[in-house]
Amino acid sequence: MKIIVYFNSMSPAGGIERVISKHIAFFEKYNHEVILLTKDRNKSFYELSQTVKVDSLDVKMNMDMNSRLKRVFQIIVVFFKSVLILRKKIKEHCPDVIYTATPFNLFEVYCSQHHCKNSLITEHSSFLAYNKIYQLIAKKLYKKVKVLTVPTTLDSTYYKSIGINNVYLPNPLPFYNEATAALNNKVVLNVGRFTNDKRHKLLINLWSQAKAKDWGWKLKIIGKGENEMKIKEQIKRLNLEQSIILSLPTTAIEQEYLNASVFVLTSIAEGFGLVLAEAMACGVPCLSFNCPSGPRDIIDNDKNGFLIEEGQHQEFINKLDLLVQDEVLRKEMGQLAKFDIKKFESQIISKKLNELVALHF
Repeated sequence: MKIIVYFNSMSPAGGIERVISKHIAFFEKYNHEVILLTKDRNKSFYELSQTVKVDSLDVKMNMDMNSRLKRVFQIIVVFFKSVLILRKKIKEHCPDVIYTATPFNLFEVYCSQHHCKNSLITEHSSFLAYNKIYQLIAKKLYKKVKVLTVPTTLDSTYYKSIGINNVYLPNPLPFYNEATAALNNKVVLNVGRFTNDKRHKLLINLWSQAKAKDWGWKLKIIGKGENEMKIKEQIKRLNLEQSIILSLPTTAIEQEYLNASVFVLTSIAEGFGLVLAEAMACGVPCLSFNCPSGPRDIIDNDKNGFLIEEGQHQEFINKLDLLVQDEVLRKEMGQLAKFDIKKFESQIISKKLNELVALHF
């Protein structure tokens, strides 16, 4: 079967790009022909098989972040260019399946061929995290697709409640390391793009109030993005340069997890929360706010990590200090985390995804 995987760009080092790269590998494992179609020609951050055919719309997506009016105009121009070229590419490749991963990419596919009946969409974000335009697209078009997979139980239940059929398909573990973090390094880790929804400002404020920094622990934040300068300014303003380390994304992320002893997440919303699963696969206990919608599917509160209710900032600080102070608790939680996370292993998700393709296309 010929499958077009259509996404804006595979060059960012994000969770959605990592999952898409895994899905491509899953399709190839079952002998499907895969064509990766992106708007740019930038190299994928995550490794892809050499047998994957790569094509591009060659549409520039540079947006003026300083002018909302210009940005809206640029989005409209990119949209119409993308739809016109996408229409030609679909006719050229003549796929059996068109795979997309966001409502807007699905909308482009719909406009390019006036239907989306051959579409497989794997959702990666929480419906509640989308803006109103994305939510409207999802409500209108998700009813028309052949298969919709949703990575969290909360979103799966919601879509079903508004009459949209879907299949619960959690994101696959990118790796399951045989090694386990020793949990004796004084490192608290956070991984995520420097965007508002990851709430690094909140994380840094909470760290400034925690005792962990006074006990010699370091907060290591791995990522990059538009909020980088604001984050650096905040760290300097709070005199935290000695206890917070900023690091760029790396392909050797497994080693970063293995070098950490606690993983923290302060996102306002997560589709799945892949970084939590990655940390747990390395035996690292996690501390996260119970945001919609993924963390509650991954962390079993008080057993393999801690889930803190939204707004309970002091409780977050207390649990952080507890984890860094109590090595026995860290190791008990880390051991259980590594065992529990096996339910998301790649072979399980790969089999289910390809069964859906075989059944519906």
